[in-house]
Amino acid sequence: MRVLNAPPSIGDIINELYLLPTKVTEDEAALLCQISSEEFAKIMQGKTEIGYELAYKLGKGFNTPHTFWLNLQKDYKASLSK
Repeated sequence: MRVLNAPPSIGDIINELYLLPTKVTEDEAALLCQISSEEFAKIMQGKTEIGYELAYKLGKGFNTPHTFWLNLQKDYKASLSK
């Protein structure tokens, strides 16, 4: 696990909590979430903001409530504006 100097992005959370422990690739995770590999890569790079539709898909793919992802996005965005 790496030490972060800034708040973790959605991509960091996905990587640390889901991809690394399960050894699932980004492409496999994209299939689980029913989104394109390109869109998933943008999420991982922090280039896509998580809205309701993406939160719902991430929730279904990772078996979490969609509000988990919406709250992470809200908190991350708020931390950047400080």
